[in-house]
Amino acid sequence: MSASKKTRVRKGRSRVFAGADYLLDLRKNYPQILKGGVNAFGFVQDWLKAKNRLDKYDGGKRFVPFDRRSFDADQHAWKASTGGDLRWVAARLTYKGLIMLKPPFDLMLYANLIWELQPRTILEFGALQGGSALWFADQMASLGRGREVHSFEVLTKCIHRRARRHPGLHFHDVDLFDLRTLDKALLRKLPHPWLVVDDAHVNLREVAALVATFMRRGDYYVWEDIFLPESRNERMVRDMANLARKFNLLVDVKYTDAFGRNVTCAPNSWLRKSG
Repeated sequence: MSASKKTRVRKGRSRVFAGADYLLDLRKNYPQILKGGVNAFGFVQDWLKAKNRLDKYDGGKRFVPFDRRSFDADQHAWKASTGGDLRWVAARLTYKGLIMLKPPFDLMLYANLIWELQPRTILEFGALQGGSALWFADQMASLGRGREVHSFEVLTKCIHRRARRHPGLHFHDVDLFDLRTLDKALLRKLPHPWLVVDDAHVNLREVAALVATFMRRGDYYVWEDIFLPESRNERMVRDMANLARKFNLLVDVKYTDAFGRNVTCAPNSWLRKSG
């Protein structure tokens, strides 16, 4: 094996789930703790079982067609995150003092996906005050240089200066009902892998069809809030299923089901381009 191939292997292995390693290190380095049995560390055994479930996904069952899954959910991610009261969610869910409308479940999912994918570019549709874009930009900065977040919003005068100051974050004035305002030249030149996040809930069929033409194998597209029970409609499900099929977008169940089946604001909508 060449040195370059060895480097690639090491880099890939560094992003493998390592929870089970804790038990191995415990046995190796602190055997005296385990003399009375490992019952006191039963939670570690649970981690080991979780690793086995993740291995099952990585073995080929992790990515499934969009139209093969129901939208049943073990619980409603937004209601579970707010105690069922959504009226003051903007005051509760913030980042660095800015509104960030993402359930805690999804923040953990995004943090894990960013670590696993190592994206060069994050595209966000719908910026609101810029809180989530700022969070994404800070996550990207932790991965090293050469990574950027591009956020697209029509009400750009509402974006807070705190978000505008981040050097790896760029806001673009775009009307998603008029896709001529979306810079196609920018999409062509932005480096991959991509993580695309739709939180605009505007003209999704046309926006997704356009963005998907620029995606490459391994890129991710997350459609937030569109398929929650209160907003889902059968025509949208059919249209987006056809789009997912056309552009080879598969549901990554490692992320949709991490906290239980579809416990996320994006049920069945953590999508990876497979070809």
